[in-house]
Amino acid sequence: MLLKLRAWRVETLGMKNVLRHRCTGTGLWLGLVLVSQGLFASTQQFQASWEQSRWEVESRAGFCALSHEIPHFGRARFEQASGQRLRFSIHVDQPPVRDHQAQLSSEVPAWKHVGESRELGSFNFRQGSMPLRVPREQAMRIYAELEQGMQPVFEFADWGDGRDRVQVALMPVRFREALPAFLACTAGLLYLDFEPVAEKNVFFATNSDRLSRAARRTLEQVARDYRKRKDFRIVLGGHADARGDADFNMLLSQRRTNMAARYLRSRGVASGAIESRFFGESQPLVTDSGEPALAKNRRVTIWLTGAPKVSSP
Repeated sequence: MLLKLRAWRVETLGMKNVLRHRCTGTGLWLGLVLVSQGLFASTQQFQASWEQSRWEVESRAGFCALSHEIPHFGRARFEQASGQRLRFSIHVDQPPVRDHQAQLSSEVPAWKHVGESRELGSFNFRQGSMPLRVPREQAMRIYAELEQGMQPVFEFADWGDGRDRVQVALMPVRFREALPAFLACTAGLLYLDFEPVAEKNVFFATNSDRLSRAARRTLEQVARDYRKRKDFRIVLGGHADARGDADFNMLLSQRRTNMAARYLRSRGVASGAIESRFFGESQPLVTDSGEPALAKNRRVTIWLTGAPKVSSP
């Protein structure tokens, strides 16, 4: 009997130890949950509702945009200007107070039964940047996902103490409806087969190819930069306003371009570093008909890009 009592006591104590360990483990697990909830208190989600979702096209001379309002957060925007590639950015009321890494994914909307969610990589939002720029490769991916009816989602730590997660979703609803107007706009933009690193303009009087004092100062600065570095190519694009005959305007834009090229060569720029193109009246900077607008269209655009084709003068 004594042995049985001792055995029962040992068994009971063992059971208590097991329960104590289990309770301790449960307390530890609950503690970890509470700690993890404290580290990331909540997720802030921003997106338009089905009814709110709109994609709006903005079109003006030399510029096209496709915008999407994200309530209480900002505006997502595809934009393209003449001679430039498509870009994507998010315009917010307050810029980031520090660098943030954002994760990008493509999610299947609740109403879509075909498709597969996937990760699209990460990139950084820079401190103080406004708007928030997305790298070109991922910008094109966002465009393609929306076209396929998918929902791109950005996720990053909040810009306060970083304890919350922020999710910003782009609704694909009505994206395809706006796309034809946007594509029609971009089809009329000036296409360049290179990526400019800088752009300047010099302007001309009516029916004239003479360089003004201001134009000479601008060209002199371009030549000075070239003499210092000699590691970029200069592309000149001649333009004219819409008055007069189209053939005459094309020849006038050529004469203006040639005048600018001649001045650059006289200031030490190698001939092989200069490329000339002529657009006549086809690429107005401003579409208004008043004289101030027309004056902006009588121009030579100077694009700086890459390295010169030929290094010898």
